[in-house]
Amino acid sequence: MREGCIGASPIKPTVAITIRTLEVYRQTHRVCPRLSIHAEAKKLCHLHGIRYHQYLADQLWVAFDVYIEVQRRVDTRVDSALGRDSPNWHMLNACPACHYEVEDEPTMPFSFQLSMDGNNSAKLVDPILRHGNERPDPRDQRCYFWMSEEYVDRFKHEVCNARQQALLPTEVPDSGQATETNDTWVDEPDSDDSSSSEPVSVCLDRWHNAAPEARKRMFAVFRKSGIFVSVCRHGILLTICDMVRSGELMKYPLVTIHWLMEVYQRPFVYGYDIKCMFEKIISRSSLSSTVHQLGVDGVVNGFHGHAHNRLCQVQHHCKYKVRAGKEDFETCERMFSESNGVAPEIRNASEFHRHQVLDEHFRFSKLDKYASLSTFIYHNYVQALDSIRTNEDFLHQFPMSPDDFEADLSDERLYLQTAASKRKEDSVEIDYVKALLELEDAEDFQTLDFRNINGECSRKEIAGVTRWRTNTSKKLLMKMDVVEAFENQMGLTEHWSPTDPRRVAAQSRITHRSFHKAADDVERLVVMWLLELTKLQMSGLGYKLRTQISKALKTRANAIRNAIERYNKFAARLDPPRPELTWEKIAEYSFAGEFDLLCETDEQIHAKCWASPANRQAAIRYFDVQCSKEELTRCNVEIVRLLTKMRDDEEDYAMSISMLQSTDPPLAAELDRRWTYLCNVNTGHHSRIRQIQQLAGYTGSFSPVQPSNSAAHGSMHQEIQDDRDDEPGEIADMQSALEVILGRPDEI
Repeated sequence: MREGCIGASPIKPTVAITIRTLEVYRQTHRVCPRLSIHAEAKKLCHLHGIRYHQYLADQLWVAFDVYIEVQRRVDTRVDSALGRDSPNWHMLNACPACHYEVEDEPTMPFSFQLSMDGNNSAKLVDPILRHGNERPDPRDQRCYFWMSEEYVDRFKHEVCNARQQALLPTEVPDSGQATETNDTWVDEPDSDDSSSSEPVSVCLDRWHNAAPEARKRMFAVFRKSGIFVSVCRHGILLTICDMVRSGELMKYPLVTIHWLMEVYQRPFVYGYDIKCMFEKIISRSSLSSTVHQLGVDGVVNGFHGHAHNRLCQVQHHCKYKVRAGKEDFETCERMFSESNGVAPEIRNASEFHRHQVLDEHFRFSKLDKYASLSTFIYHNYVQALDSIRTNEDFLHQFPMSPDDFEADLSDERLYLQTAASKRKEDSVEIDYVKALLELEDAEDFQTLDFRNINGECSRKEIAGVTRWRTNTSKKLLMKMDVVEAFENQMGLTEHWSPTDPRRVAAQSRITHRSFHKAADDVERLVVMWLLELTKLQMSGLGYKLRTQISKALKTRANAIRNAIERYNKFAARLDPPRPELTWEKIAEYSFAGEFDLLCETDEQIHAKCWASPANRQAAIRYFDVQCSKEELTRCNVEIVRLLTKMRDDEEDYAMSISMLQSTDPPLAAELDRRWTYLCNVNTGHHSRIRQIQQLAGYTGSFSPVQPSNSAAHGSMHQEIQDDRDDEPGEIADMQSALEVILGRPDEI
């Protein structure tokens, strides 16, 4: 180590790697996660002109493990020198813009915003399926943001308890080793169900259908089937845990919310794909009282929310959620697009090295996101100002007031809630009419004249027709038995005739159900098409996956055309008929939420003010303005927090370096090196913040202020301030003592 090298074995190393080489690989792997340790070993072999062997990569990995451990111990000493070694300090200060609260901040209902979601790319293949036996590795170098499996399993029975309180169609709690029935993506909706009344889990069912096939099944070959993370709106990781032999179970978001509430003790708003269903689970869990006490709330993500029905959108979507700003809560998807680069490397690694690679990736991601923090705020500020400037001119000329838009949203929400709670039709009568129609179709078989089979037909053809007649006759008898069973149940003595009012009413309900089912199919297929098209444009996809998605898009296009034809067929049978649907008409809808209007056959809906396309577009602009104003308030707060954090960092590093120069010069040099990098980043922040403050319409502060809770921040700035606050009292005490000893001047 003193010679600048790290050996591959602790006693008699034959191969040593320079620290400079290990540092270069570490930084290269951070910015290019696809560069594996084996590729680095091959590169070094070529540079030194030797033949590559597998053991050389193993030795490089051993040296790299030692180097990472050294870096972690240096980090521990640096944290101690800066006074940042208190419990949960790193979580409480993960993101300066979110967590570094200051005095006299504008009142905000939520202290910070975050997103949470699961990702199944970071899998770990079970060692049983690999060659050889896995050697036990007790090392555990996971960072502060990891939640252990034992901690997560504290909530594995919460869903079962919630289902006992209310029958919710959701997952089964995992007991020990989860199976596919525990996966929330496994329970598929019944495609044959044409009921017009939507189930409670309609949004979850739609998201099941729209999810990729790979996400709907978790195989037993994986010991770890992915990760579940929570990320602040600026992209900095807050928490992470492994998904163990399962899909995205409800225990993962539950334990995430629990830990965030336990650490921060402040209100926050979270974004989650199926927040509408998760809210019902959490309201019946042991976290219910704490969630309400802290004021924690959630929203459905901006893009994912378009797979939800309209009622869910007006209740949970982030664009209608007051005080959520312009955040789309899709930060997890952007983070996963970066972390997917390490998936090939960790899939067959040991559990220790899998955590090591993920730790390194997210630690560097935090540094990277901090460096772009002011740029994030700048773009959000400009976007909010442009939105206000553009939409307010339009709204001033539109003949509706802000109260009208709010009233329309409430009226639409009430209407959809009433429509969703309508009484279900009598299923016995509908099933009877269905059986009656099938019987009449089968009876048409009796009118066929089989004597037309003449000598021109071969014996094989005659045998086929005879077999078909025999099978159809059996089916006819079965349908007759079904009709008789319904008639006995209903106490009927004869069939309902085609003109019977009861049959006409039941047939009308069947037609409406078929129409609703056709509209749901169109919506589902369009949402799946949009999701697959978006995924095709993501980076890091292999050739086979791209080919598979391309084929799926072609198939989806044909399926959408067929679904539109079915919709138009059933729409024409309604009384009065509904307008014909075309692809051009679909393109005018705002994703899937607008499709619910297709299902409404009540003509009174067209008299509603919020049903007018012009009013709906105006309402979108109105709520966009409200969200933009909320975004400006949050950006103003985040600017002051960032300025205050940079000022405190400057004082902390300066004092620590000054104190350590005489007692621990190597540690002082390390602090000075880190401060040089941080100072360069902060210089960029100051430059960008000045650009924000020069914007026309800037309403925030221009200088840092005193942190509101320096004890939580663990800053040395508070110690300096405390010393300064104590100075007047100490001077007064010393002056009093001198007066007692020397006597008062007026007494001399």
